[in-house]
Amino acid sequence: MTIEVRELAVPAAYDDGTEEWATFAEMIGVRNAVIADRWDGDTTHAITPREAFGTASSQVDERLVYLGGWLDGRLVARGYVELSRREALHIAGVDVLVLPDARRRGVGTAVWRAIEGILDADGRTTVQAWVDHRPADGPVLEAPTGFGSVPLDAPEVRFLAGLGFHLEQVERMSELRLGDAIEQLERLRADALPHARGYAIRTWTGRTPPELLEQLAVLHQRMSTDAPAAGLDHEEEAWDAGRVERIEEIEERRGRDMLRAVAIHEATGQLVAFTTLVVASPDRPVYQHDTLVHGEHRGRRLGMLVKVANLLALAERVPHGARVMTWNAEENRPMLGVNESLGFRAIGYGGAWQLVRGGTP
Repeated sequence: MTIEVRELAVPAAYDDGTEEWATFAEMIGVRNAVIADRWDGDTTHAITPREAFGTASSQVDERLVYLGGWLDGRLVARGYVELSRREALHIAGVDVLVLPDARRRGVGTAVWRAIEGILDADGRTTVQAWVDHRPADGPVLEAPTGFGSVPLDAPEVRFLAGLGFHLEQVERMSELRLGDAIEQLERLRADALPHARGYAIRTWTGRTPPELLEQLAVLHQRMSTDAPAAGLDHEEEAWDAGRVERIEEIEERRGRDMLRAVAIHEATGQLVAFTTLVVASPDRPVYQHDTLVHGEHRGRRLGMLVKVANLLALAERVPHGARVMTWNAEENRPMLGVNESLGFRAIGYGGAWQLVRGGTP
């Protein structure tokens, strides 16, 4: 049995016919196969080579490293390392995926050892990983927050625990069947509007209007510290208009559309709330990204209003219904309450793990 691990080059151009592209595309296939197995054969969570290349070729704010793991000449594993270039320079995000029929042969561990070399070279001492799970019977590992758990016998849980990672937080993965929720969304909007006098709701698709870029950057920066993080190490992110534009450019490269909804305080013209949906294609899940209401403007149902506005805009775009998926910390009851009232229902759970290398977590 021969195991080989090596860093994968990002191709110079999309589908350029090179050996680098062929290996990169094969690596995406490994990723998709593992995720489909995790979701009992559901392939709608797959990403396309275009989406993967759009991410990999845009590395201004983060350095992304991809690794392949070969077992007897066959590519069976994919490693991933995310290294911020702007903040949290001691933290790295990682992922190790191994095809089910190649597990328990040392390939995942070999990929991890190669990742450790990258972490050492870049001075990263705190490592974080996120893994989603379907609900499962059997023993569970409880989150130290007291909210949520993950299946104790899941191979990903055994792998991370064996490397010394500790579970820090559990997120609820929820889904909304949009076609079944339109009437409820209209009712919620009507109920919330009287509480939000003095605020205007605005939506758009694609690039943020230039006059709102700086204000949206301020809210993104607040989001980096306002969301519950439990025991996960984190630092405030540095956002400006350029970073917002880069995120939107990356989504365009991926072939995805961003739907935004914001609340504007009419007396000052300030952006005080936002939410984002990301749409790949009508037959795939739509992903709910960040939602934030500025602390000084909470209690006016602005979070509800921007979410409803964006979902109704999505319904116009995908008239036959869509699956909308979102993740929220299990201890984040205010946001979970909003999502439950919108019609979101739990379909899975994500574990947030952390390893402090050479120290005590």
